[in-house]
Amino acid sequence: MSFTYQQKQKAAEREARMRRRVYPKLVERGQLTDQAAKEGIGIMEAIAADYAAAIAAESAKGRLL
Repeated sequence: MSFTYQQKQKAAEREARMRRRVYPKLVERGQLTDQAAKEGIGIMEAIAADYAAAIAAESAKGRLL
């Protein structure tokens, strides 16, 4: 299966939102460390940002042609 950058970005953004909502509860219950929660959220936000940059680059490339 193949997915577009836009689809991947939206999925990463959804996952980041879910992690921001769920991870604090897991930290409270001792099921996840605060550091692991921050890293898990941060990496998903970084993935979303990478896809946003790829989308912007593709868009700019199209404008140059």
